[in-house]
Amino acid sequence: MKQTNRMYSLILSAGVFLGVLTVLPVYAEESAAPVEDVVAATATITLNETAAAAEGDHVTIDGTKITISASGSYVFSGKLTDGQIIVNVADVTADPGTVKLFFNGVNITGNTAPPVYVINAENTSINLMDGTENFLYDGETYSADTNAVVYAKDDITIKSGGTVGDGKLLIDASYQHGLHCNNDVKITGGDIKVKTISSDGIRGKKSVEIKGGKLDVNAGGDGVKSTKGDVFISGGDTEIKAGNDAVQGEMTVQISNGSLKANGDRGITNAAGEILITGGVVFATATKDELKEGQTEADIKDNRFKVSAESTQPVILLNTKEQIVKDQRVELKASGTETAVFSKNPNKKFDYVLISSPDLAIGSKYNLYIGGSQAEPSEFTVAEGISTVENVVNQTPVIVPEIDPMDINGDGTVDVSDAVLLARFVAEDVTANITTDGVKRADVNGDGKRNGDDIIVILRRIAHLD
Repeated sequence: MKQTNRMYSLILSAGVFLGVLTVLPVYAEESAAPVEDVVAATATITLNETAAAAEGDHVTIDGTKITISASGSYVFSGKLTDGQIIVNVADVTADPGTVKLFFNGVNITGNTAPPVYVINAENTSINLMDGTENFLYDGETYSADTNAVVYAKDDITIKSGGTVGDGKLLIDASYQHGLHCNNDVKITGGDIKVKTISSDGIRGKKSVEIKGGKLDVNAGGDGVKSTKGDVFISGGDTEIKAGNDAVQGEMTVQISNGSLKANGDRGITNAAGEILITGGVVFATATKDELKEGQTEADIKDNRFKVSAESTQPVILLNTKEQIVKDQRVELKASGTETAVFSKNPNKKFDYVLISSPDLAIGSKYNLYIGGSQAEPSEFTVAEGISTVENVVNQTPVIVPEIDPMDINGDGTVDVSDAVLLARFVAEDVTANITTDGVKRADVNGDGKRNGDDIIVILRRIAHLD
């Protein structure tokens, strides 16, 4: 009986907490700056849960669908629980300008259609205003030809909407792809996170180009992908964790600057070409496909990295003798020193590693460390072109403990703090310090949703009722 009373008390506490949070204004409304302070707007559009209002030209509103019909600057702020921004310029020859969507604290869920849908425009840009956080969520029942949170039939760019460049965007896809474009995708600025459960993160048919900003992709499918062209990385700080290919270019993947961390089952791949590296800091990992019943070694796809001999920056390829578990930091130290010239922590298990950095010197000797322990071979020399180190062995591998699926905050225990953090996340409290892995664990009951039912499961665990 005491356990039951305790359970009722915990549920009541969580309910009261949720009630308090739901009366708070959403962050999108709190963070919005006065329109006159951010941009000279063609129109300003205010979103209000189940309705929208516009002041200016070239905007029509039908319920919660907002359609932009001409190039110009359009400033959005507020929240729609089920709505859509549509870009549809009737004649791009007569109007070849860019449709600039300024996100000034936006929170849009598209339950049955993409929150952002570009039907026709010469170019569309999503501009993230400084100091704002912006959110786009999907639903379960999209049509097959618009299966992404952001779906564009023409070129689309995501960029910073101010001088500081700290505007944020979260694309959270539980069912669809994150961003899909039939032409070219460019990322030039902003702080962007893309999360998908089973689909791809960012897809561009012709090309994907990352030139600046901070990009974090956590995808159940491919991370960043060009389905018919190239992937170019010439700047920015990009981190990708993917269930399939972290980066995939149908033709080539070209890296000339910036920072790329690409951890996926198949790392960086390209069907018709090779990886060309002329600059930047690159760290990629891949796994060896497992041999299934009835298969032979000839049936296994080769997931080792294929690097162009025309790469002008030293590239090191490591093949491990046995698979290394995730979170084993990979470091290179100049021979005879304790100074790390390269240090990255992979967030997936791996058999193959690609390392490239301008800090690597041709002819210099380095020691390799994995998980803090020196690996064998203990020393190798970086040659001009591509250096391959076969059968790398981690002498004393670190075993990473499995995290309890109800440990939302990842502190090693399951208690009321996990229920509280989950409650804040469910109530869309943007100050809740929940990690990407914590968000994944938030679907405690495995029904594909993150809501009060998951909180109750944790509370029952704490009360020892299950």
